[in-house]
Amino acid sequence: MHANRTIMKSLFTLKKIALASMVSIQLFGAAAHAADLIDVWKSALERDPAYISSKYEQLAAEKHREQGTALWLPNVNLSATTASMTNNSTTTGAQFYAPGMGTFNGANFNTSINNGFGNQYALSIVQPIYNKEKLSQSRQLKMSADAADLGWSNAQQNLILLVAERYFDVLSAEESLRLVGNEQSAIQDMRNEIARRVKLGNATQTDLEEANQNLDSIKLQTLNLKNDLELKRLSLNDLLNSSENIKKLSVSLNFSQLKLDPLSTYVEKLKSQNIQLKMMSVQESIAKEEVAKYGIDSSPTLNAIAQSSRNILTGTGDFGAASNANTNNMIGLQLNIPLYTGGYRNSKQEESILLLEKIRSDVNQTTLSLEKTLRNLWYSLQSSKDRLAILKNSQKSSQDRLEQTKKSYDVGSRTSLELLAAQNELIQNQHSLYQEQVNNLLNRLRLASLVGELSEQDLNLVNSYLKQ
Repeated sequence: MHANRTIMKSLFTLKKIALASMVSIQLFGAAAHAADLIDVWKSALERDPAYISSKYEQLAAEKHREQGTALWLPNVNLSATTASMTNNSTTTGAQFYAPGMGTFNGANFNTSINNGFGNQYALSIVQPIYNKEKLSQSRQLKMSADAADLGWSNAQQNLILLVAERYFDVLSAEESLRLVGNEQSAIQDMRNEIARRVKLGNATQTDLEEANQNLDSIKLQTLNLKNDLELKRLSLNDLLNSSENIKKLSVSLNFSQLKLDPLSTYVEKLKSQNIQLKMMSVQESIAKEEVAKYGIDSSPTLNAIAQSSRNILTGTGDFGAASNANTNNMIGLQLNIPLYTGGYRNSKQEESILLLEKIRSDVNQTTLSLEKTLRNLWYSLQSSKDRLAILKNSQKSSQDRLEQTKKSYDVGSRTSLELLAAQNELIQNQHSLYQEQVNNLLNRLRLASLVGELSEQDLNLVNSYLKQ
């Protein structure tokens, strides 16, 4: 019995150890994991309101294709009416025939039903044969579905840019805070050194007050940067749905494998592939159909029609109880030609022509604006390699200058202000180099978006420059 209790106690202890180990592994794994661009992208697909709205808009507009086809299918209508009715009829000069009675000419027939009970039933089928206005409507519906497809593609590209921009906003804010933190530590050390020298009589109280002022200034800057970082993290968390850490940008980046085609190639792609211009082209086509809807040749319509109806009326009238019943069947063609609409159709066509010209003007304006943006991005990327080389050399020179200034400061041949200036110059160069690397990656995504080629593959390429 004692042995059983010992075994049970040992098993319980082992279970606790195993459970504690599992919890530790999970906590360590969660702490060690850092989200990257792809993690944020996949999360944003389910969280970004603008993207989700565009997806539903695309799904809804897809129904326009069915509606455009349905305009040319037969319309079948069934109607039924029941009502209290009065019917009086008089027929004179009729021919009457009855078996055994012969034929009589000049006969009169009178029927009368007052407040009788009437039923009417009708089944009709109308098949459009010629209707240019309806043809334009059908084309417009299908074009609107095409525009929604393009809108969704545009939303996908916009989301990729949004993810990348918010991600690198956080990284840039973290780097700025890190560099300012280094500067604050250097200023704090210098302030302490000046305070020590004041006690020894090698520095003045004015030097100490100036150091305190510099320290207060950098503390205020640090506070502002912390607030800025927190706001940017919140914006990123809107897409990520968590507050986990994110991967950092690699310290040494090699952009040599990233090619840049000639500017003319990108301009041609912009004009033929840019999603915004494609959407405007669809809008122009829709506007052309709007003009066609009110043309002269769009006025007449021709339909094939078939109808079967039956009317039944029962009740009493001037001649006693009576009932009437008749059945009508019809099949044929129906032509409709509007002769006068009060100038409505002419006015609508003139309005449509003016709106079409406006859209064409908007397309030209948008094309010029996008070309300008593309050229700015291309020239920025083209010169980025040289700027990176210059900034790297400048950073090395700043580092050498700071080391020499420190040595000179230690022997008294340089002032504290000169040392601070050397430290600030190095930090500024480090920040400029980091920001240039970020801009290079983001501008490549923006350029791909302008020519309609931005995809998850591009995001994966940028993601490869991140590290744990």
